[in-house]
Amino acid sequence: MLIKIKKKDKIGVINKPLIIFTVAIICILALVIYLYPTEFSKLVDTTNSFFGGTISLYYFIFNFGIFILTFFLAFSKYGNIVLGDKNDKPAYSFWGWGAMMFCSGIGGDIIYYASTDWLFYSRDLYIQSLGNPIDNAIVYSGFCWLQFWIYLVMAIVFGFMFFVRKRSTQKFSESLRPLLKDKVDGPIGNIIDIFSLVILISSVACTQCFTVPIITNILGRFINIGNEKVMIVFLLILICTIYTFSVFKGLAIIEIFSKICVNVFFILIIAILLFGGETRYILDASFKQTGMLLDKLMFLFTNVDPTRKFTFYQNNVAFLIAFWGAWALVVPVFIATISKGMKIKDVILRGYLFATPGCLLGFFIIPNFAVAKQLSGAVNFYEIYDTTGDIFNVVVALFSQLPFKEIILIIVIASIIIFTSTSLDSMSLSCSYFAYKKLPSDNLPTKKMRLFWAIVLVILPIFITFSELDYNIIQLLLITTGYIAIILITIAIIAFFIDVNDYLKEKRPIKK
Repeated sequence: MLIKIKKKDKIGVINKPLIIFTVAIICILALVIYLYPTEFSKLVDTTNSFFGGTISLYYFIFNFGIFILTFFLAFSKYGNIVLGDKNDKPAYSFWGWGAMMFCSGIGGDIIYYASTDWLFYSRDLYIQSLGNPIDNAIVYSGFCWLQFWIYLVMAIVFGFMFFVRKRSTQKFSESLRPLLKDKVDGPIGNIIDIFSLVILISSVACTQCFTVPIITNILGRFINIGNEKVMIVFLLILICTIYTFSVFKGLAIIEIFSKICVNVFFILIIAILLFGGETRYILDASFKQTGMLLDKLMFLFTNVDPTRKFTFYQNNVAFLIAFWGAWALVVPVFIATISKGMKIKDVILRGYLFATPGCLLGFFIIPNFAVAKQLSGAVNFYEIYDTTGDIFNVVVALFSQLPFKEIILIIVIASIIIFTSTSLDSMSLSCSYFAYKKLPSDNLPTKKMRLFWAIVLVILPIFITFSELDYNIIQLLLITTGYIAIILITIAIIAFFIDVNDYLKEKRPIKK
């Protein structure tokens, strides 16, 4: 399964210890989950009560700080810095860059969480205490999935490191060099990078474990799938095959797949709006919830429930901040790679232009369609979940409310497969950068290296599938590991400002 690890390939020096230790940790984690799911669940639950509850305030301070920081970077002296040489031009079109940025960061999660968050949130005691639980549930869900700002800031950190400073190492630890100096070349740097990769791979596993079963459930409506777990593994391998194909074709095919993915997603949204029979309700409710989101924005950032009377913020909002933080250790490496030639302010403003409407379309249109059907009595999603205990049945029942449901369900399958594939092919590329001790900034990792990581990314979800582990435990694991991730990100941002200010002094020496 694994490629032969040579000390040096045709483009750079391989970091053999990093690869061996990362894969070993992933395999050990997979075996522990498979052999001892109960004990693993208890351990995660215990650590989560500390990170997600006792010291969760830093999640919220960090999240709000990063949001403010994006606007500071865009509209300050830093905004006009080009990620590259002065005359470099963006390598990708406006639409191509936006599609790749959006698909790399959210994947198939948008289908699963947009279809289910409203149901869980509206039943939460905290949301119910606010009154109007449906609207508040959708507003909170939309807010939690708007946090692309973490990716954008880290994409600037990596892009500056790659294309302005032209560092020969393109991995997370390198972003800390202005603070750690030569220590990043030794064991400390390796430990940081191994941790980053393990967290990213665990996050990817979480995504696949929540999205692939939707496909299995849909397929069960058309064919006898037999053993469901075997089918899930088959689909995981199919998705792996698709993004492995794109890995071999390079960034050009990733751009094509990303455009297809976004177009399929828009087709799904348009089908819901035009053919779902609930257009008026969806538009009215979405408009109202947009106003609620803007009106409550500061409250959403800062309400941490100090009495801990409710656990909504700690179990849901903190989880998603940790989720974004964990992915932000590696995802922005890809966003930075496609941002060469762009100004810092363009990366931020374009990022908001694509990510904000894309997320709000998914997290307002899809749940409001479900709510409209719930209120009209056409279907009772709460009853479906309570009766079956299977949340994936809710997702399938939702899209089955559309006319030509067979066609719509096929579109849903295509959306999930393509979304997940485009996300994972960018992940395999990002992971590949970490495998080199030295790699020129203008070089991509070799195809063999990218294939290797494409295979590694599918190991953990396969073992989780065959274990008895509750998928929610994976979410709790991310809260714990995400806390450490956002501390590392904070340090990287401090190091970036040291580096960029030195750069500006070099360009414009201060007169004595």
